[in-house]
Amino acid sequence: MTNGVRLQSLGTFEGTPAGQLKKGDILAWNFGETSEIVEIVKQTAKTIWVKELSQSGTINERRFSKTRLVVIVQK
Repeated sequence: MTNGVRLQSLGTFEGTPAGQLKKGDILAWNFGETSEIVEIVKQTAKTIWVKELSQSGTINERRFSKTRLVVIVQK
């Protein structure tokens, strides 16, 4: 698997570059945590900023390199 991402306690999944994230995508993290993209805040040539809603109900802003692989479990 070329774009494989290993999540702790879950295994290996197909990764998607963060530059392809869209509002409404559900991301998976280590140990089964998930978060939902609620807004694409800003994009530059190499970076994307998003607001995400965590399982605990908090909204956080995250910055990713557009080439970073993330696991999208629901689009």
